[in-house]
Amino acid sequence: MRPAFALIALAALGACSKPAPAVVEAAKDTSALADIQVVTSPGGVTAWLVQESFVPIIAMEMSWKGGAETEPEAKLGGAWLLGYMMNEGAGELDTQAYGARMEDLNMSFGCSVSVDWSGCALSTLKETSDEAFDMARLALSQPRFDAEPLERAKRELAVSLQEAETDPGTLAARAMNAQVLPGHPYGRIATAETAGSVTRDDIIALKAALMTKDRLLVTVVGDISAEELKPKLDEMFGSLPATSALPPVADVEARPAPAEPVVIDFPIPQTLVEFSGPGIKRDDPDFYAAYVLNYILGGGGFSSRLMDDIREKKGLTYGISTFQSLQTHLWRWNGDASTKNETAREVVKLVKEHIARLGAEGPTEAELNDAKAYLTGAYPLNFDTNSKIARNLMAVRQDGLGLDYVSKRNGYINAVTLDDLKRVAATYMKPEAFTFVLVGQPK
Repeated sequence: MRPAFALIALAALGACSKPAPAVVEAAKDTSALADIQVVTSPGGVTAWLVQESFVPIIAMEMSWKGGAETEPEAKLGGAWLLGYMMNEGAGELDTQAYGARMEDLNMSFGCSVSVDWSGCALSTLKETSDEAFDMARLALSQPRFDAEPLERAKRELAVSLQEAETDPGTLAARAMNAQVLPGHPYGRIATAETAGSVTRDDIIALKAALMTKDRLLVTVVGDISAEELKPKLDEMFGSLPATSALPPVADVEARPAPAEPVVIDFPIPQTLVEFSGPGIKRDDPDFYAAYVLNYILGGGGFSSRLMDDIREKKGLTYGISTFQSLQTHLWRWNGDASTKNETAREVVKLVKEHIARLGAEGPTEAELNDAKAYLTGAYPLNFDTNSKIARNLMAVRQDGLGLDYVSKRNGYINAVTLDDLKRVAATYMKPEAFTFVLVGQPK
C-alpha cells in the first residue's frame, strides 16, 4: 500500500522545506508554553509532548536528519522506495495483513524520505493506541521489504518518472536545477534504471543509515501522559542503530543568473514561468523581514503586488505567487505563474519591474501593516488538529527554534519595521539576480 503520509515533500527549487540542522534541546520538564513537555525515556529518547485529552486521538511525528541527498548515484530512487515500503508488512504480517490490521485499529502509519529529511507519522485512537504503537514498532524494527511490494513500488515509481517527462512543472524544476545548482545532490534525477537497480539489501542499508537514534526527533500530541509515553518511546525506537556515517553534503554555490530566460520548448497553449533568486537562511536575523517582504511581493495571494497587477489589473494569469525555499544547503526566493504563450515575455518583464521597484523603493507602511495582520492572525490555524500541531512542532524542532518559538513567533513578525523591509528589499530584490525558466512555446 502507499505510504499514508508524505511528511515532507521537497524539490530542490520547488518547495519550501526546513533548512537548519536539528538542534536537540537539553532535557527540561516543561517549556515556557505550559502545554509543551520535554519527555525523555529511560533509554534516552526525547520527545516534545502536548497532552490533550479533549479529543481521544494521539498523533506522533518522527523525523531523522538526512534523506535522498545521501543516496548513491547509481541507486537514485531508493529513498522513495524506502518510504513506500515502510508500511508494506512487518514481523509476521505481510502487506495485506499489515494493512488490514491498521484498518481494524483505525490507525494510520506511513513514512517518506525527502531530500534533507526522513520521517514517519502515526495517528491512532486512544483506546487502541497500545496496539497502534506496537504496529509502528514492528515497522521500524522488523520491516519485511518483501519482493512483491518492492517490485510494485518500482513499477509505480517508473510510471511516475515517465509521466514527469511530460509535466511542465517537472521540466521547469529540472531546467532550473541544471541552471542554478549543476552537479549538486539536490539536482540529481532518479531514472527507471537507477530505481530498478535498487535491491532489498540496498533498502535495508539505507534505512539503517538514515533512521538512527542520534538523529531522531519526535513530537507527540494527544491523549497520552508523559509517563505513558516514556516506555512507548523505548519500545518503538529501541532497536534503531545508535548512529551511522552519512556522506557529507556541501552547501549549494548557485551560479549567476543568465541575462535571458531559459526556454524549454514544449507544445502546450500556455507557458509556465518560473523564477528563482538568492534567498535568506532561516537563522539569519533578517529572516522575518524577508518573510514579511515575500508576502507583499507574491506570497499574500490577492493582497500581493504581483497578483494585484499581473492578474487583477492586466489579466495575464490566473495566479502568480512567490515563496522562500529553505533547505539545509540551499536558500532561494522562488516564484511561478502560467500565462498564454503570447504574453509570457510580458509577464517576465513585469515580474522584473516589480522586483526592481520593490528593491529600489521598498514597501509602504500600509503594506507592512496588512502583512503583519494576516501573518499573525492566520498562524493559529496551523494548530487546530492534533496532527497539525504535531507536524508544526516537528518543523520547529527541525529548524532548532526552541520550545518557546510558538509563543514568540508573532512577536518576531510584529517587530519587523519598514526600515527592515527596505534594507532586505535592497539586498535581495535585484531582477538581474533572478533566473527565469519558461516551459511552453513563448512568442
